[in-house]
Amino acid sequence: MFNLIMANADRDRDVPIGQIQKGSFALSRYLEYTDPEISAVLQPVSNETLAILEDMPTLFMSELTGSADEDQPDYVSMRVGRVFNLTVNGGTIYFDLEIDGDLGRFPIPDTDTRKHLEQTLGLGRWELTRTHWAIKRSDLADALAELGLEIPVQDDDADGQGVDVITDAVKTEDVEIVQTLEEYLAIVLGDGGASGDQTFYRGHSDKSYRLEPSLFRKNATGGPRFLRDEDQMVRELLSERPGDFAGDLYMIDKLVRMQHFGLPTRLLDVTSNPLVGLYFCCSGVKVDKNGDEIDGEVIILSTRKTDIKFYDSDTVSCIANLAMLPNEYKERMDTDLSIAEFNESDECRRLLHFIGAEKPYFKPAIDPADLGRIVFVKARQSNARISSQSGAFLLFGRDAILPETGHSSLNVRRIVVRKKREILDQLHRMNIKSSTIYPGIEETTAEIAREYDNQG
Repeated sequence: MFNLIMANADRDRDVPIGQIQKGSFALSRYLEYTDPEISAVLQPVSNETLAILEDMPTLFMSELTGSADEDQPDYVSMRVGRVFNLTVNGGTIYFDLEIDGDLGRFPIPDTDTRKHLEQTLGLGRWELTRTHWAIKRSDLADALAELGLEIPVQDDDADGQGVDVITDAVKTEDVEIVQTLEEYLAIVLGDGGASGDQTFYRGHSDKSYRLEPSLFRKNATGGPRFLRDEDQMVRELLSERPGDFAGDLYMIDKLVRMQHFGLPTRLLDVTSNPLVGLYFCCSGVKVDKNGDEIDGEVIILSTRKTDIKFYDSDTVSCIANLAMLPNEYKERMDTDLSIAEFNESDECRRLLHFIGAEKPYFKPAIDPADLGRIVFVKARQSNARISSQSGAFLLFGRDAILPETGHSSLNVRRIVVRKKREILDQLHRMNIKSSTIYPGIEETTAEIAREYDNQG
């Protein structure tokens, strides 16, 4: 296995061979385009998981770059080395790096060459055009040789041993497990939280599910399934069904409606009712290949009441309208700029245009740090389902640091749930069932039919 650290510019890596250099990388882009099995083992991000990366060689690569000379092909630049002394502070991974060899520019004159490079290094679609840090399964020395690039590479202690070699090095955390409604309520009622806090819940039928919105989900190669085309999906739906959104004043209203009808968005549903959260955990009973029930999970999230945003919040407008911004603008955003500089940038001006459509009074004073936040939003009760489920939302900003990293701004507590069928029966006796969770005559009739179904 090897580290692949890809950046838009490789100035930090342009150092003499053997010289130790300081480096940094955004935690939000760490483990993108990484096999989900490997990604799961290397999270949450801890001293133990970061130390594992030191045993792997590292390929530093630039994004696909156009040559200044029109007669010359596009290229990527590549260097081989190692990273060590990794730490996390805030939303950034800091490390030392040392270059063992400079491979120079690798020309990509045509589609066939690009496909060969992608297949040899195990790259996913569009991976050459996105800054990220991935872990690849293949042997780096063999891959470089396949590309006609031979250079000494440090021994890869993790090569050929699959995920087991890193699994053994990761400490397992103690988990809370419940098997009855009584045990669950004991935890929920016993967790009073800090004064001034509000608590939300989310249930997963499989505890391996990630706490992330559908827009951020990954494909089999670890790359984003939908994120790149967010604005296209939104525009497509608004074009096809304009009447359905005619009464929505704000972009957050539109996203809530889109979420309700199944479009991938940067929203994640949560509930203020712990029993509703438990219902969603238990209602989708899943089994493994041996027929054994797969553990579910209820995630408890708490936040200061003063930090909860409402549908008309300016911060919510800024993040929600990222959905209208084409991907190339989101990729070019430099959120390290000052507020004044950021609001003068082309990317921010485009975003301000969309915000101004719903808030003509909005001033060009976006704090770029706000765009990467995860915020709790109480949306308008625009449909009966939100009301019946005591629903609220998490709104994820650009490059938000996900809870699985262990470094998110969210305060998260996890409860593993077993014997879900038995718990579901207990919830039914408390009138927590599909017909009350999903209001509508279809669910009510289905519930009645199930109750009186005599299958002999």
